[in-house]
Amino acid sequence: MTEQRDALLRLLHDDDPATLLLLKGQLAARGPAAIPEFRALLAASDAVAARHLRDVIAEIEAREADAVFEKICADFGPESDLENAAWQLAATFLPGENFAPQRALLDAWGAEVARRFRKAESDLDRIEMLVEYLGDEVGLCGNVEDYNNINNSLLPEVIDTRLGIPISLSLIYILVGKRAGIPISGAGLPGHFLIRHGQNFFDPFHRGVRVGLEECRERLAQQKITLLPSHLQPLPAPQFLMRMLANIHVIAEESDPPLAAKMDGWITALNSGTKRL
Repeated sequence: MTEQRDALLRLLHDDDPATLLLLKGQLAARGPAAIPEFRALLAASDAVAARHLRDVIAEIEAREADAVFEKICADFGPESDLENAAWQLAATFLPGENFAPQRALLDAWGAEVARRFRKAESDLDRIEMLVEYLGDEVGLCGNVEDYNNINNSLLPEVIDTRLGIPISLSLIYILVGKRAGIPISGAGLPGHFLIRHGQNFFDPFHRGVRVGLEECRERLAQQKITLLPSHLQPLPAPQFLMRMLANIHVIAEESDPPLAAKMDGWITALNSGTKRL
């Protein structure tokens, strides 16, 4: 075993880029089961070999994250776990991360909102407590300075920066509400995403400000769209995830064609899975 280890470490110092690329590809092809072995090798590696081993590990983790998420899309239905899908989508961009700190923050925000609910006298009090806490105290709001940054679509990044786009911010409100025991749904208004609780609508992009039906009509009128009841209906989980992927696809079309192609594949898998249900 020691001889094999030493031989591999020597190969990772090869000066020929093509040979090195081939070797790393062969190592990555061994898949997730080989990761513990590669991590153990890191302890015996110098800086050069360690860098290449980390590349191999990252490649394996990225392929695995992509495969897991593709299966989620293919199997996703109305009762599927939207939160899990959001974490797994983020893992395709940040392979190897477990997002424990961000998950803990969501739990903490939910616990704090639930604690405040003890003083609420009505459902309206509860939803207003939640939006005020997340918008004013936590500071969740729209990233107006860098709207097209893909990080705005990734749940852990939005939790870290407190900045996002309407749908990712809405997802956090929904997840915190779930932890606090208050049902919140997404309302997929064309061109802008809102949350709803009962007949009350709020805009997480603008720190949870309340939005009336007339304002919704005016927003759509600017796009030459007539407000329909369907625009404000709770969005089912598959359509919610579809819209998240579509947002990334729009950004990637011009800046990252391979990523856009990957999104196309996942959108197709999600569409196919939804049609089978």
